[in-house]
Amino acid sequence: MTRYKTARCIVQRQDHFLLAIHSRFFRRAHKKWGLLGGGIEWGEGPEEAVRRELREEIDLHLDTLQQVGVYDYKRAKHVVYHGQTDIRRVEFDEFELVDVGWFTRQEIERLGREDRLHAGYELDAVLRAENMDRRAIA
Repeated sequence: MTRYKTARCIVQRQDHFLLAIHSRFFRRAHKKWGLLGGGIEWGEGPEEAVRRELREEIDLHLDTLQQVGVYDYKRAKHVVYHGQTDIRRVEFDEFELVDVGWFTRQEIERLGREDRLHAGYELDAVLRAENMDRRAIA
């Protein structure tokens, strides 16, 4: 069984995706946007972990999650999920997060070009999630 370091989630509202600046990266000179989620606790599965993290960070429950993929980052494996929501306004735990924002894919592409994405796999995960949505509609 694969051991993942973190479980992350692409939260999507129509054509916008929710990104966050995590508080543990706040002191860095350039704030970088990343996916919601975090570490997997002992005895916890990755989907359980991402659901817990979403509750802790933004008090959100998603009915359905789909696994988007697994990414290597800093010599560890990170699993990414995708879920849809209709919320617009996001309240967040200021202990966990510094900021949250809704971004289009094009805006995420721009953040990538400007080196403002935290792990570097965020855009690829968003593109995979979009492709999954297209296949589900077809």
